[in-house]
Amino acid sequence: DEKSVTLYDGMILKLHYQVTIVIMTIGFLAVSQHWYAEQDMICKKLSNVESKIPLNEEHLNICRSYPYVEEGEGEEVHRRYILYYRWIPWAFLLLTTMYYIPRIASKTFTRTITKQMKSMLVNARNESFGDPESVEFKKAVQYIRENKGSHNGIYWTYIGLNCLALGVDVFTMFLWDILLQGRFSRYGLSLPEWYKRNPKDFSDEISRTFPPFVKCKIESVHLIASADAKAYGCHMTYMQLYEKVFILLWFWLVIMIIITTVYIIYIMLFGPYVIVKGCLTRGRGVQGVTTVGDYYIKFRLKAHVSEAKCKHLFEADLDKYPLK
Repeated sequence: DEKSVTLYDGMILKLHYQVTIVIMTIGFLAVSQHWYAEQDMICKKLSNVESKIPLNEEHLNICRSYPYVEEGEGEEVHRRYILYYRWIPWAFLLLTTMYYIPRIASKTFTRTITKQMKSMLVNARNESFGDPESVEFKKAVQYIRENKGSHNGIYWTYIGLNCLALGVDVFTMFLWDILLQGRFSRYGLSLPEWYKRNPKDFSDEISRTFPPFVKCKIESVHLIASADAKAYGCHMTYMQLYEKVFILLWFWLVIMIIITTVYIIYIMLFGPYVIVKGCLTRGRGVQGVTTVGDYYIKFRLKAHVSEAKCKHLFEADLDKYPLK
């Protein structure tokens, strides 16, 4: 089936649009479907903490949007609003779609390749492909011979798609850093503090990033009708989940950025040499008769056929176009 042709999909792209999408989807569902806790926020009026009357939904929504912690000492005490709290699940949903962009781009560019090439890649999966006398084999050799020098665009498109995937990773890092008030980019560096948490006043870096207990004050500016100001103390139940999820997410993103960057540099600097060497049979020289794009097509064929079949195809092509 020509729709199953994967000319551009490599390991790096699959890590993005398969594995990372699953991670982001789980993050969204865990919060939106209340997997961890039934209520995301529990608030009590500070003037009457013994009261069992639940906070009305109007005030609770305000507290979800404008919870704060007090930082500093004495006259320097100031409020730091945890504005990002209610937007985290929607950020997970947004990133789920963002990480599918490389896959969409891959499919779009795959549609632009010729029907002959698609047919060759599909036929490469057939058992008869390795037989030099088979129709499929002869068509593949004929295609490669007739289209020599015309595949460089495919090679550079492959590099471009990996750069796109890296761009999504960097965007994700910046998005979480903005939502978490500049704390996400260095969040993984606080891992040693897991062994010296401060549950007494939550002054450690992890608890400051995801404070489990916050305050909320409903003042006249928040109310449509005039009313007395009300102060609440709130337990943000999902903070204990977030602090663990985001430490894993930080390491995953850092690993993805590093391996994607290294891979892009590798295929740009050494890719042509590795591809050509991997595609040529033993004892053949390399001259500028064919381009790296041509060898890239052969290299992709190796994902579908055995080494023996590849050898037959490459030798058949090289015998017609000897490399001196």
